[in-house]
Amino acid sequence: MRLPVGFALALTTFPSLLSAQAVRYEVSVPTPALHLLHIKADFPTGGKDTLFLSLPAWSPGNYEIQNYARYVRGFGAKNPGGASLFWDRFDKDTWRVATGKSDHVTVEFDYFGDTVDLSMAHVTPDFAEFLGTNVFLYEEGKLDRPAEVRFALPAGWKLATALKEATGGVYQAPNYHELVDAQTFLGAFSLDSVVVDGKPIRIAIWPATDYTPAVAKSLRESVTRIATEENKEMGGPPYDAYTIFFNVIHEPVNFGGGLEHAYSQFDIMPAGAFADPQSGLLGDFMNPLLSHEMFHLWNVKRIRPAEMWPYDYHAEQYTSLLWWSEGVTDYYADLSNWRAGIWNDTMFLGNVMQNIQQVESAPEPWSEEDGSLATWINEVYVNSSQLYYPKGSLTGLLMDISIRDATNNAHSLDEVTRALFERYYKQGKGFKTSDLLALLREFGMPDVNGFYQKYVNGRDPLPYDQVFPLAGLAAKKIENTTPFLGVQMTGDGATISGLVPGGAAEAAGVQIGDTVISIGSVQVAAGGPDWGEAYRREYRGKAGQPIDVVVRRKGQTVTLHAQVKERTITVYHVTKADNPSAKALKVWKGMASGTIGN
Repeated sequence: MRLPVGFALALTTFPSLLSAQAVRYEVSVPTPALHLLHIKADFPTGGKDTLFLSLPAWSPGNYEIQNYARYVRGFGAKNPGGASLFWDRFDKDTWRVATGKSDHVTVEFDYFGDTVDLSMAHVTPDFAEFLGTNVFLYEEGKLDRPAEVRFALPAGWKLATALKEATGGVYQAPNYHELVDAQTFLGAFSLDSVVVDGKPIRIAIWPATDYTPAVAKSLRESVTRIATEENKEMGGPPYDAYTIFFNVIHEPVNFGGGLEHAYSQFDIMPAGAFADPQSGLLGDFMNPLLSHEMFHLWNVKRIRPAEMWPYDYHAEQYTSLLWWSEGVTDYYADLSNWRAGIWNDTMFLGNVMQNIQQVESAPEPWSEEDGSLATWINEVYVNSSQLYYPKGSLTGLLMDISIRDATNNAHSLDEVTRALFERYYKQGKGFKTSDLLALLREFGMPDVNGFYQKYVNGRDPLPYDQVFPLAGLAAKKIENTTPFLGVQMTGDGATISGLVPGGAAEAAGVQIGDTVISIGSVQVAAGGPDWGEAYRREYRGKAGQPIDVVVRRKGQTVTLHAQVKERTITVYHVTKADNPSAKALKVWKGMASGTIGN
């Protein structure tokens, strides 16, 4: 293959570092300005007349169908002599290649990557990132095959990948699952590292300019403290090396988050929420994000629901256990920040109150198991892909308190989680709801079946009032009536991305895509200060009052007429009780320190 001047030479043959049945891949970036990666893959045929080669439809941890095959262009197949082979499409993500009795078949294609997202490829003139599910084909029925990967990069580009490096610039994976779980950065980015418990943790940041010395100091400290605490909680790191890949986005983006992998995490955050470049102060979401994705090293990447063991890359894999895999991971993310001293008691309880507010603000009663199953469709009115995080986290807190109280702090939820790791992951299998309930019962949680049927499978309100006092906490229920506009905004704070049923905006005729100019007397500016609190302050207690909403729609200024609407939201104020019992104080201290016994 001819490459432009300045590009590294792409090798067309690979050393045999693994078995003869290994699939050998090459990733190059010949035209980064066009957002293209180029992929070459060499498959042994095993004497078959036809190969069925597929790309995944989704990425584990990101529970939505992406159909990565839609980004493929210029697909072709050749025999070892370079002659073209016949191929056609078998289904939406599978190519059928006639081998012509060749012992090997080489396929090549370009892959278009122009999307900033947690499981998508993104290629710019000086940087590229991809996840293995985006670009690595597999032969149907051969997911256990080892793989070798080479990279042919433009001059001056560097590489960071979660794949394990062998020799001679070749990276390896023992099977397809590990291959496609690997996140990769190519090009211009910052690369740093820390060592925790004898294992290196690399930190790759793009753009490199966002990794100032002050930010580096703060981030290195946070990563070290979080990893140290989580390793202690779970019995040591489950990796030889780990990488934190981080995108800091300066263009408008209306989301932030992370995606977990067995040897890495990939995080995206708007620049304003990432860190202050001068002081190095990390944004409020940074430490919870880092600790959440890192705890996934155990919970979900290794402790995995049975329905997802092994992965099926063609279609949805439904499980009712994401409340545990994601929500209880969120609980441990909070515990890790608290136990590591990054958060104090007040900050931990503040996050508990935020979780309660999200759960209690749901427009209808909602089951954690239902949400786990429905996350694949991203429900419009009850956003299950968000709600099983806070509700699952609260459920983990309530279960932990219940176990510690019932056993006089002799047992905890930590032991349940470690038992799942030892008895299921290390035995090479996933766990079922019945397995989890049995462990909760074994470690002393009372009325496990009743709790499960009411609060996990059922829709009863979570029992804060009954359980919180057992840990020396006081929960005060407050009903707050506030103006209800009912809008969801993009990252610029002015453009409508969604409407909540029953709000004043929906009644006025506001449409998705409108840019808000003003709401009554409150002015709205893209990228300006938060106007929501000003609106609530100005119109609280004025239900029924006429109000104009001025928007920009398709180049025209439109004035819409509405009335102020209000709704009542239940808020819990959670504090440490003034005079907790000795037993409750023991429970609280056990949670805070991650210890059991006296």
